[in-house]
Amino acid sequence: MKLSRISNAPDLVSRSKDAIAQALSEGTPKMAEIARGLGFSARSFQRRLSEHGMSYHAMTDETRRDLAEGLLRDERHSLAEIAFLTGFSEQSAFTRAFKRWMGTTPASYRKDRLLP
Repeated sequence: MKLSRISNAPDLVSRSKDAIAQALSEGTPKMAEIARGLGFSARSFQRRLSEHGMSYHAMTDETRRDLAEGLLRDERHSLAEIAFLTGFSEQSAFTRAFKRWMGTTPASYRKDRLLP
């Protein structure tokens, strides 16, 4: 039984992150909405994540960070657009979160990554 849970963890995490990433442009997705979309009750989803040492909040934060990093590599996206696409209501909130994640502002991160 434990082996099957371990082997299913990457799939659950991957599917959850994909669902979160798709929902972010509507704001921070509610755990119950993501759980329902994956075929779980909110409590069952929370329990499954917990069994694999994950929390919904941490997974959402990690998904936002990964998405932001990828979007910052593409100069076609403005910082305001990236903030929206990662579920922040304001660019300033995105900047604060990004600075907490990476220790630098999104603008500095982008400039440093795009240097030849």
